[in-house]
Amino acid sequence: MESKKALKALLSISRKKNFDVLENYLQKSDPIEINLSPLPLVEYLSSVVVSQQLSTKAAKTIWDRVHPIVKCSKNYPNLEAELQSAGLSKSKANYVVGLIGNPDLSHLQRSDLINLSNSEFNNLLISIKGIGPWSVHMARMFYLGDTDVLPINDLGIKHAHENFFSQHELNIEFYETFRPWRTYLSLLMWNSLS
Repeated sequence: MESKKALKALLSISRKKNFDVLENYLQKSDPIEINLSPLPLVEYLSSVVVSQQLSTKAAKTIWDRVHPIVKCSKNYPNLEAELQSAGLSKSKANYVVGLIGNPDLSHLQRSDLINLSNSEFNNLLISIKGIGPWSVHMARMFYLGDTDVLPINDLGIKHAHENFFSQHELNIEFYETFRPWRTYLSLLMWNSLS
């Protein structure tokens, strides 16, 4: 099982590097699976847009209202207004409308995206209004199942970094040592905050 292998590898790295706080946490942790989204790409990216800069609980509440509208978007003549009435800001509603109407996304399947290089995937998504680096990281983790993503600018990662690695500067180079398991490390770091 990949999650067990990842936990074992992360524990070994933390021992070798003398990351004592992380090692102690990992010893008490169970493996965490990467849960892939079952949603089609446009719906998944819409959910990511909804969750930007919101607490998990607030994002879920709003997504529960927005998702039925996104799924049946053709039934709404004024889609942007419907999305706003469901709780999205004007800009987020505009981004979701853009995702729904994007002809480059509607035909893409997960299998098409898995075959893209990281650079090609990043460039494809970054070109879409409302999708930034954090959203790309979330898609690589939870839509493609990429095992080696660390969203360095995520607020939760920043807080967990302070807890685990207070003596080290937060930068992507520091996390190179955790390759190819940085998605699992991210999951464990987020989990440590709850």
